[in-house]
Amino acid sequence: MGHLAIACGGTGGHLFPGLAVAEAVRRRGHEVCFFISNKQVDHRALSGAGEASHGVEIPAVGWSGVWGAGRFGWSLVSAVRKAGVELKKFKAGGVLGMGGFVSGAAVGAARLGRLPYFLHESNAIPGRATRWLSRGAEKVFLGFEECRSHLDGAKVEVTGTPVRARLGGIGKEEALKRLGLHPGRHLVAVVGGSQGARGLNEAMLRGLGALESQAQMIQILHVAGEAQVEKVRKGYAGRGFHAVVVGFCDEMEAVYAAAELVVSRSGAGTLAELAICGVPAILVPFPAAAGNHQVANAKAYSQAGAAEVIEEKYLVGTELGQRIARLLMEKTRRDRMGQLAHEKQSLAASEKIAEAIDHVL
Repeated sequence: MGHLAIACGGTGGHLFPGLAVAEAVRRRGHEVCFFISNKQVDHRALSGAGEASHGVEIPAVGWSGVWGAGRFGWSLVSAVRKAGVELKKFKAGGVLGMGGFVSGAAVGAARLGRLPYFLHESNAIPGRATRWLSRGAEKVFLGFEECRSHLDGAKVEVTGTPVRARLGGIGKEEALKRLGLHPGRHLVAVVGGSQGARGLNEAMLRGLGALESQAQMIQILHVAGEAQVEKVRKGYAGRGFHAVVVGFCDEMEAVYAAAELVVSRSGAGTLAELAICGVPAILVPFPAAAGNHQVANAKAYSQAGAAEVIEEKYLVGTELGQRIARLLMEKTRRDRMGQLAHEKQSLAASEKIAEAIDHVL
């Protein structure tokens, strides 16, 4: 039996694929420990997956430019030191970094301790941690073929992005019942990511005017982020919509199964989940994503016809509502988009990654 540390904290886009790999690694008889951040979303996601007892918090901050270099450097040293202590305590035989600042600290500690490490880069454009650490990795697993050209000198394999096994295993009727939603209304799901997305929330509220004629036929499930819940609820109040607004949702398998249409950011983890579940989507890339990688992700996905893409800067009025209204009237097109999305699934991603790690452990 081996021991694998998976560094996947910071956002759901890093954490949920890490959980998926953990499932596959454990099936091979190995133990797993998660290195996470101090963000509430990490602890809530682990608790929702029954993994709360396997999480180790690594304090760190992300790179915020030269003005924050001193704070970043001090935080990184502290985080690497803490990660090194925890790796020894866990008797880790290897580390898998899923991206983000926690990943950088854990993999840095692995290098200092001469432990083998792997990286997974979900996005079409790699993050800083991946670029800095890729050449020393046993292997770098990629979510998109487009990422390969950015990692010269690294040993790479395109696997796709891992998704949790429970996704895609529930019917629409059961999903609506689990979510407490109306079985006779079309469901539009608005998902801003694990931490919400203020720009997307505001664009959706501005767009409601274009959906008023369909208000009696639709229902909206809006994952707004904990900090924006009350503001978004007030935005729907008195508008005639059946809207359920939550800060976080740990039943996304039910949301994807029930939704006629998803409006979301274009993080790689979200795209992989949409593909597994075959859900048509309108993608609004997060404009401040490092290296503009969400735009690259969305373009790679939409070129297959699986989604519509609109950048946030163009959502100044009711444009988002207009897009939603149009697609809700085009069932044949939605069905085709869902089919094309499903063809981009990466069912074997977790198994491919676990198999490579298994040889080292």
